[in-house]
Amino acid sequence: MSIRCSQGHENPDGSAFCDECGEPLASAAPAMASGVPGGAMSGGGAMPTAGATVTCPTCGASNAAGESFCANCGASLTAAPAPAPAASAPAPMPAAMPAASAQAPQLVVEADNSTFDLAGKSEVVIGREDPVSNIYPDVDLTPHGGEDGGVSRVHAKLLVNNGQYLLEDQNSTNFTYLNRQRLQPKVPTPVKDGDEIRLGRVSLRFHG
Repeated sequence: MSIRCSQGHENPDGSAFCDECGEPLASAAPAMASGVPGGAMSGGGAMPTAGATVTCPTCGASNAAGESFCANCGASLTAAPAPAPAASAPAPMPAAMPAASAQAPQLVVEADNSTFDLAGKSEVVIGREDPVSNIYPDVDLTPHGGEDGGVSRVHAKLLVNNGQYLLEDQNSTNFTYLNRQRLQPKVPTPVKDGDEIRLGRVSLRFHG
């Protein structure tokens, strides 16, 4: 079955508007395709390619290729399609944060927050400087209460073994403590980040 508009254009059964002239078809009487005078083809133009469709820019309905008006809403199919809305620019990605580097190993004097960098050293001597005895420890606690605090000239050592720091008392007079535990002389003991080291009465904090 087909529907003819008042101009005699054929339209598929159920069409709301003529796909040739856009005339509303609500009141049009259906007619057999074979009964149309002159055997007019729908659209009055070249026969559309089988299976090809045109999407209505107004309502989005599919229409046969070559039709001039949408059979669903009557909108012109020859008008330029409505421009697609501009895609919003994607939000900029936050700048990649640099990977947090491991904290450089260090000793911090708790009394005054003085810091001693341990990076790149495989052995660190902790004590008090004594030019007379030609003793120059890597960590000199003389300016940090070392003499009054009972720190020996060569009090303790920090050793590095496969990346692990070890604390070793050097037969000091007033002993070496790790987290308040007294160390036996010449016995390397592992230390970890945040551990407290006390030489006599001078406290330090290990970070690394």
